[in-house]
Amino acid sequence: MKNKTNYIFYIVLILIPLVYGFLVNNLIVPLSPVIAQLVFLVFWFFVGFRFSKLNMAAWKSFLLGNTAWLVSFVLFIWQFIVLDSTARSLNLALLSQHYILAFVYGSARLLPFISNGTTIIFNAYIFMLITFTLGFLVNKKWEKRA
Repeated sequence: MKNKTNYIFYIVLILIPLVYGFLVNNLIVPLSPVIAQLVFLVFWFFVGFRFSKLNMAAWKSFLLGNTAWLVSFVLFIWQFIVLDSTARSLNLALLSQHYILAFVYGSARLLPFISNGTTIIFNAYIFMLITFTLGFLVNKKWEKRA
């Protein structure tokens, strides 16, 4: 039973960005984007760190930790790059943007010369993946030293 509880904990961890994005977008939670960006940078680094501790092959734990990210990214690519605006599903488009919302501010500030919303969201996805990967690799490096 402890093993199932452990996996539920990890599933909740990877779904927190989606819940945050939904709450901010629909309930307009008053949280400064700078604070949200910093909190989620630390949090997502921590999530990558935690997933690297799973008792499975490193590539499996990395993919498991990025499952929700990958699904959301594929939805984003499909809705905003493959389809035109008339064929786009509003619910699927919103779902893909909810997941990444905490990283959009950082992406927009990191690349201030980009004004295209789709490019900013795409860069936010990359920014989120890099943050997770750094947390993952830092723990793997620490495990090798110990």
